[in-house]
Amino acid sequence: MWIESSTAREPLAVFDVDGTLFRRGLLPALTRRLVDEGVFSERVRDELSKDYYAWVERRGSYEAYDRLVVQLFLRELKGVCVAELQRCAEVEVRAHGRRLHIYTRELALRLKQAGYYLIAISGSPAEILEIFLKPLSFERAWGTVLGQEERVYTGEILHDPFADKRGVLKGFLEEADISLEHSVGVGDTLSDVGFLELVETPIVFNPNRSLFEVAIQREWPIVVERKDLIYNLQRPLKEPLFSEGTVWVG
Repeated sequence: MWIESSTAREPLAVFDVDGTLFRRGLLPALTRRLVDEGVFSERVRDELSKDYYAWVERRGSYEAYDRLVVQLFLRELKGVCVAELQRCAEVEVRAHGRRLHIYTRELALRLKQAGYYLIAISGSPAEILEIFLKPLSFERAWGTVLGQEERVYTGEILHDPFADKRGVLKGFLEEADISLEHSVGVGDTLSDVGFLELVETPIVFNPNRSLFEVAIQREWPIVVERKDLIYNLQRPLKEPLFSEGTVWVG
C-alpha cells in the first residue's frame, strides 16, 4: 500500500485504474517493458501473443489474456532486483503514462480542485501504481504487494487488493474515520462493484458485460467514452462536477 498522506478530508473519490484511468493495463504494459529492457525473457512476448491477438481480434476475452499476464509476470519476476523493476516502471510511465481516458482524467482533476480526497484501488503492482498516479495528485493508493527478500522478488503475492476492493475501502473508512457523504466512485469491471455499492454516487465507466448487467439492475449511471464523444446513459449525472463533458442519452 502506498501512502502519501495519513489524514483524509471529505468528500471522498474512489477510482479503479486499469481501463478506468489508464486506457490499458499497467501490468501488461510493465511486463512488456521488462521484456524490452531485457529483464524478462523474450519468450514471454511469444507466450502472450496468442491470447493477446485473440483479445484484440475479438476472438477471446481480456480476462483470459490478463490471467496469462499475471502468471507469466510472477514466473519471470522471481530473482529480479527491486531496483530493476522500479527502473522499468519509471521508463514505462514516462513513455505511456499519459494515455488516459479523457472523462476520468478530467473528472479526477475537477474533483481534486473541488477538495475531494482521491484514492485508488487496483490490482496493478504498487511499484508502478505509485509512479503512475503521482501526476494526478492521488493521496492514497492500494496496489498488489509483491513478495521480496533482501531487495529481490520472490515471485509471490503478499497482498492483492483486487480480490476485495470493498474490504479495502471499508478498512480505510474505519482507519480515517470519515463518512461517505458526497462520495463518488468510478470503475469498469465486476471487481469494482465492492466499492461502487458503498459510495453515494457510483459511476460505471466503459463497463464490461458483467458490470453493465449489474449497473442495469441497480440503475447506476453509465458513462461511455467513444472517439470524441462521452455518453451518459441510463441515469443522468445531475451534479455538474460529475457530468461535465458528457452528453445525456436518455
